[in-house]
Amino acid sequence: MNSRKKSPGSAKDRRLSEAPDDASTARRSSVAKVSHTLSVALAERLEEFAFFQRISESAVIEHSLLSFFKQSDDDGVLGDMLRRDGAGRRRKM
Repeated sequence: MNSRKKSPGSAKDRRLSEAPDDASTARRSSVAKVSHTLSVALAERLEEFAFFQRISESAVIEHSLLSFFKQSDDDGVLGDMLRRDGAGRRRKM
């Protein structure tokens, strides 16, 4: 059994010091993990589609969002479009 105590945060410090600082690596890993709620029916449709098309669910969502945002650079226009189609604030479950 190792009785040597580690200083708090030492593992984190090592990870930070070993982290690559090369710009190309930063570009390759520039993704964000996000979590949002979907209706059960939509989530099931997404899962089934992605599975049978052999595409990740994330790729489907990212493509859909890119297509949506390409419709206009004006956030007000996009917001109006969504509200016209019945979108609104959703409460967390």
